[in-house]
Amino acid sequence: MIRFTLFSVFLCLNTLSLTAQTVQQRLDSLFQSLNQDGELSGAFLVVDSGKVVFEKYMGFETAEKGKKITNNSRFELASVSKQFTAMAIMQLEEQGKLSYEDDITTYFPHIKFKNVRIKNLLRHTSGIPDFFGFPEKWFDTKKINNDRDILKTLEERIDSAEFMPGERCSYSNTNYLLLALIVEKVAGQSFATYMRQHIFKPAGMKNTAVFSARSPNADLKNYAKGMIYNIQTKSFIDVDDFETYKYATYFDGVSGPYGISSTTEDLLKWNRALQNFTLLKRNNFIKAISTDTLTNGKLISKHQMYQGFGWEFTDSTNNENKMHFHTGSYPGYQSIFVRNPENQRCFMALINKPNTIGVFPLTMAIVAILEKNDVIPSIERERFTGNITLVEFQLNQLLGTYSCNQQPELEYKIIMDKDEGLQAKLSGQQAVKVYAKSDLELFYTAVQAELKFSKENDQITALTLYQNGQELKFNKVK
Repeated sequence: MIRFTLFSVFLCLNTLSLTAQTVQQRLDSLFQSLNQDGELSGAFLVVDSGKVVFEKYMGFETAEKGKKITNNSRFELASVSKQFTAMAIMQLEEQGKLSYEDDITTYFPHIKFKNVRIKNLLRHTSGIPDFFGFPEKWFDTKKINNDRDILKTLEERIDSAEFMPGERCSYSNTNYLLLALIVEKVAGQSFATYMRQHIFKPAGMKNTAVFSARSPNADLKNYAKGMIYNIQTKSFIDVDDFETYKYATYFDGVSGPYGISSTTEDLLKWNRALQNFTLLKRNNFIKAISTDTLTNGKLISKHQMYQGFGWEFTDSTNNENKMHFHTGSYPGYQSIFVRNPENQRCFMALINKPNTIGVFPLTMAIVAILEKNDVIPSIERERFTGNITLVEFQLNQLLGTYSCNQQPELEYKIIMDKDEGLQAKLSGQQAVKVYAKSDLELFYTAVQAELKFSKENDQITALTLYQNGQELKFNKVK
């Protein structure tokens, strides 16, 4: 039974010929086309041959549309923060204060994970579960939890890892939370202080900090608050007004896997510090973008992305000039930071209205423009101002557990919550509300992602996750 009308806006730029324009004009045309509905909100910066060739600031810092976003607007980096945490570990290793081979029980004697080493944390091969997947009842949701609160839960609640260290690669935010705590133990100072003194200040990053926006004394000047699209009001509202994403509040004190805020200007300085090896010797930084193997001899990768120290890359060779990157996604935020040392290119996008554009397709379009291709790849934008309500038998056929073809340890569960309604839950993550686009398609409003279901003989047999230009197929198992 249809309750709302579905409205989609598709923007395909694959036929947009731009040969008569300069690179700057092409990039400007790209962003103008992508922002036809005025909903794109964020800061974007492009570097080519070591020089800034394009900057774009669009939208507002808050849902109230008061202050416009500028080059001084601070955004949550989400998982782009991981490269900074890895840098701190690499600095301490360079100084001989720790080893990548250290067993983590050296630092956490009460933790119950055997033979996990720092290198396993860095490349997500530890087997330690992601704390985002822990039951809410394990935490005090009336306070802002920090890294030590999560560690206490790990020590008291988790008796074993999900797999043997080095056996496979499974992305877990807990890995980088533990790395931040190791920095504190080895350096003898808080993670925030270490990052300020040894990374942000030497790199000249004056507007970057380990930051908790919801702490009592938080300085919110120039802070771009995260927003989520509300299906009912047909508008973007403050993420804190969504009950579904309340974990963004009670996990706001966590740092290491996320928890760093910055600006495009400061990320430009970060790129230069990496380019000039200001913070780490060249040979030591190369380790961060080098491949390693699992215990079965296969290269460490997830979703066809090879894993470094806080970086991902698609080139398996240990070439120091290859492109490396990391994306970020957190309630109300979306980010990407990409470097290609070979041609001194860099692209960054900091967005406080997620689900308005895919950062990977955007990156590929920008690369095509920098390469002066006549036609740029297609970018599809989709905006929903409503959804449909499925009848009971349609809902029931979607509900269940789905196992990933490429990564068997990954499971998707489609569930019906009595309070929140239809939800999707990926292994190691919180359940998130989803909406029906059709009887075989669900979509998120917190991130740009869709679930499409397959049928055989009138039975649901599989679902495919579409996110950031990638596809993951899951077969229904129960």
